[in-house]
This record gives sequence, structure tokens and C-alpha cells, in this order.
Amino acid sequence: MTSDAGFQNSTSKSRDQPLLILHAGTHKTASTYIQERLHLNRDLLKQQSIVYQDPCCDRPKAKKLAGELCKHREKRWRRMLSNHKQGQHILLSAEQFSVPLTDQKCIEHLEEIAKSFGLKLHIVIFIRSQLDYINSRYIYSLRRFYHCQTFEEFVANALAGEMHSERQQRGRIQRRQDVFNFWTYFQPLLEAKKSGLRVSFIPFKQSGNDPFHDLISAIGASPNQAWKKCAGRHFNRSPGTRGVWMARLLSQKLKEYKISTRSIDNSSQIILREEQQRRWNDPAFWGYSRRLKNQVIRHFKNDNDKFAKAAWGTSWSTSFPDDIELQKQKKQIFQPQSVEEEETMHAIVIHLLRRIRHQIKPSLVNQITDPAERIASLLSPSITLRAIQRIKAS
Repeated sequence: MTSDAGFQNSTSKSRDQPLLILHAGTHKTASTYIQERLHLNRDLLKQQSIVYQDPCCDRPKAKKLAGELCKHREKRWRRMLSNHKQGQHILLSAEQFSVPLTDQKCIEHLEEIAKSFGLKLHIVIFIRSQLDYINSRYIYSLRRFYHCQTFEEFVANALAGEMHSERQQRGRIQRRQDVFNFWTYFQPLLEAKKSGLRVSFIPFKQSGNDPFHDLISAIGASPNQAWKKCAGRHFNRSPGTRGVWMARLLSQKLKEYKISTRSIDNSSQIILREEQQRRWNDPAFWGYSRRLKNQVIRHFKNDNDKFAKAAWGTSWSTSFPDDIELQKQKKQIFQPQSVEEEETMHAIVIHLLRRIRHQIKPSLVNQITDPAERIASLLSPSITLRAIQRIKAS
């Protein structure tokens, strides 16, 4: 792993001053997995004078503190910090921190709060290669029905620095849209780093590295501990190729029927559960053609090298050796191979649409008929084609 220049060499000196450590994601860099392992290992961390602000046990939660920063408030921060013993390092983890940490005023405000409690601020952020990152964000946003774009349309927006599918405002902060250009997106943090703020940018999952161990090393904890592992369920699962295709079609239907995703309970799990119940075991979605892949690489090349030099004092290719394998990866998508297969997929989507509508506006009749229709759909999806007429009539 390419470590933050000079940080590991200064660890022993800096440990004399208590640290306020913020692990700030970024998005889709195994934050849930890391947080579960921090939860399981909080006693081991405490033995090394690192107190993890555990959302399972402690209040306020880190994501609430991130929201406070976005609103330019500090009451919860001061209350939380005043409850910690002097001399202990405090560790917070929430991907929501990545939004306020793109704002210079928020960074300065956070440094001031830490300093008033005798703490030195340390920011830790994982960086995921754009090829992998864009593909992952597409799947993530599609399975939550934030949009119904094709992969090509999503990539075009990414290159233009636009994220139309997500909220534009958080608190008093205008959310940055250039999330895939690390040189511009993290410019406030890079400037703060030049001025002395400790910032560790960590290349995500390069050469088989475990992100939890990378984080542990970055914050100066001993890697040679019996760190407890967590169950596989804490690795965020993504839909396979059929699931991605189905998510886009269902998203189109939701838009057609003017159903807001905010009105759908646990929307992120709908496609995943459907795949599981139908026992689909499809390959991972990879939306790039060779042309599109080359376009993304060319677009970010110069800024990536500038970012790598500022973050690690090296080139992007040195920090991301696994990019070579991503460039070789072949396109992997789903396309129905017959009219019958396409009708079956449409039937499943219609069934899911009906379930969503009945969830939003429940009725006694639907509570009786929906379970039977569900069983029929799992046995033979084509049975639900009859629902097309019913939903149009309803």
C-alpha cells in the first residue's frame, strides 16, 4: 500500500498528542465492513488508547456529527468530546464525513473544535479507482432507484462532473458533483494537508490489501494483533447482471407511475431479495466497452497523476497497480436472449411494482391475494403477465 508520506515515520512522535481521527469513507469503499470490525475490536483499540465512537453503543452517532458539520453547528461535538478522557485518541467512522470535508470552512471549523479539546485532527479517506468506482456507484444508485439511466449515460454524467441522481444540498453545504475527480473534489483537503493537517489517503483494495488493516496501520495502531473478523453479511452485496437490468426497468416503471423512492420501505433490498429468492447466481455487472473504458482513463489521467503526487508523492499507476486488471476486464451485462425471456423479466418487474404500490397503499384484499401471487410468481414468473392488465386498470 502507498501510505501517507511521512505519516508512518512520525507515528511514534505524534502518539504523545491525542488525536481526533475521522475515517470519512469515501462512498463504496467497504465502510460498513470496516465499521463492523471496529465494533468487534473496540476493546483491542482501547488497549492502544484509541476510543472508537461506536454507533451501536455511543451517542451521538458519527453520521449525526457529520450532519452537524454540514449545518455549521458544534453543540453535539463539544458534548461528545467533553465526555472522553484526556490523553485518549478518539476514532469516528462515517462515509457522510466526506461531504463536509470538501468544504474549507468545515475543515477549519473541525480543526478549531479539536484544538479546543487538546486534540490533533487526522483525516483518513479511501480512494477507489474511477473505473471501479463509477461502475460500483452506478449499481448502487440504480438498485436504490435514484435514476433509470443506461450505464453509458451515467458515465457521460460522471465525466461531466454531474450526479443528477443524488441530493444537491446537505445542510448549508452545496454537495459537490465532481465526486470522481479526486484532484478537484478533495482540493480543500489537499490544501489543508499542505498547511499541516494530517490527511491519509489510502488506495482502496490494491494488491489484495484488507481495508480494515490499511486503516489500522494508517492510524498508528499495531497491525500485529488478533483482530476479530466479521461475518460475510457485512460486505455490501451488489446485484448481478440480471438484477441490474431489472433494477433499471423497475426504476422506469416507478417513474412512469410517479412513485417516489422515499415512499418505498427498504428500497435498497428489493432487487437483492428478488435475486436471492429466485436463486439467481449471476456474474458481477461490468458495464464498460473497450471504448468507454479508454475514454474514462484518458479523461482522468492528468488529474489523477496530480492527485497522486500531492497525496502520496508518486504516480497514479504506482498507487493503483490493479488498474491493469480492470482494463483487461470484459464487458458483463444482461440482455434477454428471446422474446419469452424478456416477457418473463417484465412479468417479474410488474409483480414487484404491484407489491410496492400495495405496500404504499395497503388494502385487506391485497393482504390476502399478494402472498398467493408471490408464490405463483416464484414458481412461474410468466403467470404475473396477467397482472399487467390489472395494474393498467387499477
